[in-house]
Amino acid sequence: MPPQPPSNSYDDIPYDSHPYPQTHPSRLCTVATLFGLSPTPIERCRVLELGAAAGGNLIPIAETSPDSRFVGIDLSARQVSDGERLVEALGLTNIELRHISITDVDDSFGAFDYIICHGVFSWVPVAVRAKILDICARRLTPNGVAYVSYNTYPGWHVRGMIRDMMQYHAMRFEEPRQRLDQARALLDFLARSARADGPYPAILKTEQERLRHQGDHYLFHEHLEEVNDPLYFHQFVGMAAEHGLRYLGEARIETMIPGNFGPEVQKTLASMAADQIQTEQYLDFLRNRTFRETLLVPAQTTPDWEIHPDRIRGLHIASEGKPAGKRAPDIRSHSLVDYRTRSGMGLSTSQPLLKAAMQVLGDRWPGTIPFAELLSSARTLLGRIPGGAAEEEDARTLAGNLVNTYVSSDLTELYSSPISLPREVSERPVALGSARAQVAAGATAVANRRHTLVKLTDVDQRLVPLLDGTRDRSELLEHLTTQVVGGGLQIQRDGKPLSDPAAIRTALAPVLGRALISLAENALLVG
Repeated sequence: MPPQPPSNSYDDIPYDSHPYPQTHPSRLCTVATLFGLSPTPIERCRVLELGAAAGGNLIPIAETSPDSRFVGIDLSARQVSDGERLVEALGLTNIELRHISITDVDDSFGAFDYIICHGVFSWVPVAVRAKILDICARRLTPNGVAYVSYNTYPGWHVRGMIRDMMQYHAMRFEEPRQRLDQARALLDFLARSARADGPYPAILKTEQERLRHQGDHYLFHEHLEEVNDPLYFHQFVGMAAEHGLRYLGEARIETMIPGNFGPEVQKTLASMAADQIQTEQYLDFLRNRTFRETLLVPAQTTPDWEIHPDRIRGLHIASEGKPAGKRAPDIRSHSLVDYRTRSGMGLSTSQPLLKAAMQVLGDRWPGTIPFAELLSSARTLLGRIPGGAAEEEDARTLAGNLVNTYVSSDLTELYSSPISLPREVSERPVALGSARAQVAAGATAVANRRHTLVKLTDVDQRLVPLLDGTRDRSELLEHLTTQVVGGGLQIQRDGKPLSDPAAIRTALAPVLGRALISLAENALLVG
């Protein structure tokens, strides 16, 4: 067994450990499938995460994939210990967190179908970067997919300038807390005082605003760590090729589509770029890109970047898109309907089949629906007869529409495996075990069944630990009432806190109902 690594800055200031939906094996499997590969189904696979921190990304995946195996490693003993406590509390036997260095990964680890390395590559020395790519090359199965994120140029040239100034000032101080405070103070001073001509003051103010919304853990490890070395995309792909790896694509596939810039840009790129790699590099120039989430496969694998709509037929679809208008759309007519997501992106369509599909997806949200069932349900809404050439034509049309919306917006989501969730709140609700355990330990945001982070209200934080299936609504109401009476939660009427138990109970009843519905809509209830 390799010696345990010494303590490091991540022990002093742990990085927030939470889910990254774009790293989920189901997403990686989906991208590989769309590009014509045959990745391992995630229901029975092996997953390795390099830099797993406290398991905030890996543990929720393991919880919902009991027949797969997971290994996470990290250099921070403190974070690994935190993760091990959660694993033990959940009783998971399919995941192991190890306190070792990436350089200690060897043949004894075996092979993996998916390797995740988020937020590590740019922040480690050159030798460790080489080891990460070596692990991906040696430890991936023939159909395996690796995810590696990194800071990239040209966007990081500007951000790197800010980092250099922060380091110059903050590294004069010994304590991490002092360094953080001084780094923020310097940027505030520069943004407030700079009088240079040109874009410089605007750059400072933009970065000041961006970092104001980032936690101390991000600022410390992004700007004040000794190592943070961005590189151009083509350099990363070249390094990967030297290790026997091939570029598959990006975890966020919509960033690969030149058509999202418009026909003129697409035409010019086609004349400038000889292949997908060059196209990606020119897209980075256009976007001033700062960060990439690149997927790699063994060199003997050949992706097909021309997405054929038929490849969607084996996938599962979800959409939170809602009609923009207040009235229910007429799905059988050819009238134009706008659909929007919470991000503001969306789609306008007059096609009855797609409008019917959106209605089915809306009814199923936040769960998924397989393509065949979505097609059948949409055709039923339109009164179309099953079978025959017409159904096959509808299948091709719907597949094409769904792929187009997937690559051009966030209106539709594609998954290689289903996300099954209760359609209604049960009498004895059950929340995800990891969510219950984390909230009981003080967390205010948790991973949901869709592997996204959900911020919880004060009521949610009292309610979620109780949702283990043993309490009905009346019992939940009593528990919340007791919390209010005891001062742990406050309920007001007409701006004044309630103290009478009967009045509290009456006021809490609708609050409880809305909270349970919200938890269900946020994919935190599994029963």
